[in-house]
Amino acid sequence: MPSFELLAVIFLVSLAFGNLIVGVVNDAVNFLSSAIGAKVAPLKTIMIIAGIGIIIGSTFSDGIIEVARKGIFYPENFALSEAIIIFTAVAFADIILLDLFSTFGLPTSTTVSVVFELLGAALVLAWLKIGNLSEAWHVINSSSATKIILGILFSVAIAFILGLIAQFATRLIFTFDYKEKFKRWGFLWSGIALTSIIFFILIKGGKHATFMTPEFKDWIANSTFQILIICFVFFSFISLILIKIRANILKFIILIGTASLAMAFAGNDLANFIGFSVGGVHAFLGSDLSGTLPTPSWVLIIAGITMALSIAFSKKAKTVVKTSVNLCSHNKEIKKQWKPNTFSARLCNLVTFFYDAFLSLLPQRLKKWLSTRWKLTSETNSNGSAFDLLRASVNLIIAAAVISYATSHKLPLSTTYVTFMVAMGTSLADGAWDSDCAPYRITGILTVISGWFFTAFLAFVMAGVIVSILYFARSYGLLLLGIAVIVITYKLFHLHKKRDCAVVG
Repeated sequence: MPSFELLAVIFLVSLAFGNLIVGVVNDAVNFLSSAIGAKVAPLKTIMIIAGIGIIIGSTFSDGIIEVARKGIFYPENFALSEAIIIFTAVAFADIILLDLFSTFGLPTSTTVSVVFELLGAALVLAWLKIGNLSEAWHVINSSSATKIILGILFSVAIAFILGLIAQFATRLIFTFDYKEKFKRWGFLWSGIALTSIIFFILIKGGKHATFMTPEFKDWIANSTFQILIICFVFFSFISLILIKIRANILKFIILIGTASLAMAFAGNDLANFIGFSVGGVHAFLGSDLSGTLPTPSWVLIIAGITMALSIAFSKKAKTVVKTSVNLCSHNKEIKKQWKPNTFSARLCNLVTFFYDAFLSLLPQRLKKWLSTRWKLTSETNSNGSAFDLLRASVNLIIAAAVISYATSHKLPLSTTYVTFMVAMGTSLADGAWDSDCAPYRITGILTVISGWFFTAFLAFVMAGVIVSILYFARSYGLLLLGIAVIVITYKLFHLHKKRDCAVVG
């Protein structure tokens, strides 16, 4: 039998493909939900545009993988063979965890899963090796982990509030019958939207682009304000011309935003999918794990193609996107997916009470005027879409702005959580949370958010259990875990198929 280290590396390379598939399937909600929810184009067209963005983003990535993701643990405290055990445990746990969430259509964070898998695997292995939990804790960068957790929690609240405010202001200006007003003022809106997207590409995606020299990246960082002003003027002028010739500028914004988000996610989240596999290979080759580890360009291209094909053909990706879209839609299909409970019903009644109390303080004339701004028209969602093009563009703009700002200031966040909570905030501001559907919607949102905390807990525990198996059983443990992954993914595939048929039926 080959040595344990060699066998582990073989498993790591194989699991890398599996993690690419299950990872992008769950992350698809980030860049597909706005375009699919607004039915901006046929599904095939949206998938092709997103796929192109993914491949380009993977190619533009510099391929630098942080082994101790965000400084979660200190690699120098482990021998290379022990590092291989940690990365292998993370790879096994990640593929099971993400596939589990995708099967039930729950969007979660690949960043959070990797962070807590590394925490669990490193801490448990150190504990097994040292025999003392308090001493083992020193291998963990607890301050960095705490910063990441707090940053993610704050970003969730901020994303929801900004989405709420932005959509409220947008609807107040343009209303649901926005087409005539958009002919006059839409060029300014388009200028803001396209500038936000470009900012997102430069800051979030550009930091890993190989065609940008360090000097050029520094120039972007030091000239951000001037670049934004020039972009706003340029895009506003182009948008004015397009609107004059009656082009649907909103569709253009959403499709460009979808491709940009897909590109940036592929370039930056690639480490979440194959980082531990690359780290394991480098450990096997005797590389220094405390630094950054380059990935060959051909590996990045294969990874991009794998992810693009995965979202195009995966039914689980569509299930995850459907969850996000239904939770922020104006239609009543949400009742088919979620059932209200006592807590959500009481929470809904409490919010309604305060909302009615606030309305009672407003002058009658103001309330009457506000009601006209949120009056649905006969054309609203007439094509069966979950929301209109205007809200879809707000989702993209605010998500891109929040992620770009946090990235430029090196603040930790989960891109999945941000895009999801922005969509929830815009739906609340848009009046989608009516009294009939609100309890169902609250149940669904609380279920998704609870799943985020469960992700962290389950990732930590699963990685700890798997690293224990590998530590004691070595090669036999590898083979056992390999069989377990095949069986579990097979069972989850059939469970998803059964659930999908039940929904359709």
